[in-house]
Amino acid sequence: MTLPLSKTQAPVYEIFFSFQGEALYTGLPQIFVRFAGCNIKCNYCDTLYSTVISKSVKYLTCDKVLDKIDLLYKENKKKFTFGKPSIALTGGEPLMHAKYLEELLPKLKEKGFSTYLETNGSLPQKLKKVVKFCDIISMDFKFESECKKSLYKEHKLFLKIAKDNVDAKVFVKCVITKNTNILEIKKSVNLIKNITKETTLVLQPSIDRRAPAIENLHKFYVEAKKSIPNVHLMVQMHKIYKLA
Repeated sequence: MTLPLSKTQAPVYEIFFSFQGEALYTGLPQIFVRFAGCNIKCNYCDTLYSTVISKSVKYLTCDKVLDKIDLLYKENKKKFTFGKPSIALTGGEPLMHAKYLEELLPKLKEKGFSTYLETNGSLPQKLKKVVKFCDIISMDFKFESECKKSLYKEHKLFLKIAKDNVDAKVFVKCVITKNTNILEIKKSVNLIKNITKETTLVLQPSIDRRAPAIENLHKFYVEAKKSIPNVHLMVQMHKIYKLA
């Protein structure tokens, strides 16, 4: 079945080929669709330009996005040795455009692409609209020490909704800075544990001027492992190799 042409538009900063630079799928070749706009302002944000919808943003229909993805796939086909790549939906915060994703994601699936949603986990009601079309959900825990607001209530509901999609692979990651405290780790770990202990948690130490002390990283890792079996301590490789 061919889906009808799109009329819906969303603000898209860029569509490009690169390699996943963080967490469990580091090194995976992907095509990235970066949406504009975010509902959270984090001090450590590495794509600050994408948090606002500026005049340079292009409003694209789903079909325009799909055409660009098809072109990038053809240009980089030799790099995808195991079939079609996953499409990383990132930002900004892609779930701010959930209605658009409701149209885009089924079309991506129809074309044989898998979908990789990168999200700050603060919009659970938006996730409900698209979760059935997501193959991988990479959810950030946002700590008040760097993002200026407490989001545990939203994160809890988000993880419950994500867990109910049994076909999706869901993991949680959080950036650790010199401002991260042990209480934030404990609350996050307890939240994950009370939903499902099988969820993987990735601790991502900042490597810039916000870098945490090594003894704190060890303390946070040990605290997390007390309750969750799958905990990883991994730096963000795209920052080291300066990938997009």
